Amino acid sequence: MMRSIITITLFTCAFNCLAQLSISPSAVGDSYVYVSDQLLYVHDGIQLVKNRNPSTEASIYLREEAQLLQGEKPGNLNQGNGAISVFQEGTSNAFDFNYWSLPVSNPSAGKNISEYILEPQDLTRSKKAIFTSELNGLAEPLTISKKWIYKFAGDDYADWKYIGDFFDLKPGEGFTMKGTNGLNHTLINGIENNPGSSQRYDFRGTANDGLFNIRILENQSLLVGNPYPSALHLKIFLLENPATTGIAYFWDSKDNGTSHYLKDYEGGYGAYSPGANCYVPAVFKKYRGNGELAGVTGENGEIIPREFIPVAQGFMLIGSKDGNVTFKNSHRIFKKEKTQDARFKAAAKDPEVSEIIPNLRLDIEINNLYSRPLVLAFRDDATTGKDWAMDAMAMNNISSDIGWLIDSNYYIINVRPFSAEEKIPFIVNMAADGEITFSLESMRALEPEAIFVHDAEANIYKDIMNEKFRVMLPKGEFSQRFFLSLKMPVPEQPKIDTDSTPNILAEEVPLTIEKTTITSPEEIMVSQDNQEEILRVKIPAKILAEQLNLFDLKGSKVLSRKISNTEKEIYLSTRGLSQGVYILNLITTDQKKISKKITVRKGL
Repeated sequence: MMRSIITITLFTCAFNCLAQLSISPSAVGDSYVYVSDQLLYVHDGIQLVKNRNPSTEASIYLREEAQLLQGEKPGNLNQGNGAISVFQEGTSNAFDFNYWSLPVSNPSAGKNISEYILEPQDLTRSKKAIFTSELNGLAEPLTISKKWIYKFAGDDYADWKYIGDFFDLKPGEGFTMKGTNGLNHTLINGIENNPGSSQRYDFRGTANDGLFNIRILENQSLLVGNPYPSALHLKIFLLENPATTGIAYFWDSKDNGTSHYLKDYEGGYGAYSPGANCYVPAVFKKYRGNGELAGVTGENGEIIPREFIPVAQGFMLIGSKDGNVTFKNSHRIFKKEKTQDARFKAAAKDPEVSEIIPNLRLDIEINNLYSRPLVLAFRDDATTGKDWAMDAMAMNNISSDIGWLIDSNYYIINVRPFSAEEKIPFIVNMAADGEITFSLESMRALEPEAIFVHDAEANIYKDIMNEKFRVMLPKGEFSQRFFLSLKMPVPEQPKIDTDSTPNILAEEVPLTIEKTTITSPEEIMVSQDNQEEILRVKIPAKILAEQLNLFDLKGSKVLSRKISNTEKEIYLSTRGLSQGVYILNLITTDQKKISKKITVRKGL
């Protein structure tokens, strides 16, 4: 059979632009448009008529990250029984979920999802995927388990609604689907359908176009997704949907799962903030059979740019009020995923962003079990309180957790005006006694001289630009103890008792000392053990002390402790101190001060 191939080289305007497009087979053969690695733009509608040859049945083929954009309009003007064909890759594991949204529809094709998802055979030919009631999907022939196809709208695990292969979702509504086991060596454009790391699908139908509205309720979580055969500019989409919190949440999970039981799942939700223009990855969690959190796995998801999301990507939104979630053509954009074999849930690794917002990333480790990533971003139009489409709450908290304190809640992204003078509060909850460790992960468009964590209870400022800050905490919630600061206040210089002790601030520092023991005329013994990172102070019976303070050579207090009269041997951890020389002040009950010098060394 002869065929007429309408190639993109026939289009003469930029990015292959057309006012409208009509494709139908001729009397002598099929007609279709094949677009490779480029943008096809049609301002108005597309009229497609199905071809007769099964090998070239579709009318438009988008290959090698080619995409279709259309002009702004209130409704879908695309018509006909012809189809557009677009490839997308998802996870290859039959135990792992992807969140999807179909880029095509076809009311005349019925409600069976097999009408939309096909198995590619070559550049233009595909066959229908098999949908099975078995638990596991297969790569060859492409077999999809319909047991795991669900939608979600609600606030509880019980609100997941089974769809199966009866597909009645509107464009823009999202659904879950698990991947496949095995390999499929069918080679297309040099890449196998399933090389063991991803599964290729062919989505076919009428290209979704125009405006789509989906109902959302206040405080409701809703699974949605990119409904177009092009990338979606997520930042613009979120900023133009005031019925949501303006934050998008993405499911991520541990690779190569081995079980369908919920108790064996390991995953979580990362958050994208358009106001910070950054993404905070998921903390992977374990779940009970009823969907409740059971603990953490110690792993995190990847940091992925999310400003632009690929074809068919699904994500969660939360309602800020009753209203509509609106998708429209002005949210569409031509952006490539860069790598042909990128996993769908971790796709769009394009580092390009439209706006760089200054920020810093922290990793807070809790009990050496897991890390909570946090982002602090700065912009002049933000406030210190809760800002719509800027500050992002965690999708769900863990029993022992930490976040930015905003309106008494835990936030993982905090956007506020820059101020070196301001102290920014954390909120910490410890389900049991344990240790937290503050560390700086990265900075973007920021050059502070230092970044401090202030422990208000111990009155310690720890510069986490140079090393981690560890602190032991008892069980409980702490909302007024820890703060982040870009500047450390300079306290009053400690007054040294020069009558009994030389001016040790002016003394030469013996930096080679590993263990230092100093005996005063009053027989107070001070010993710094740098191997054990312990400061020992022995006080004779005749001296009554009430306060012990430790200062650095800038005069900043780094440790402070009250002492009872009966305490004669004191042990303090110097694990959180930087290497250097410090001044120990012991204050007696009659307000005399005894000052000693210690040297803290690291790496012994």
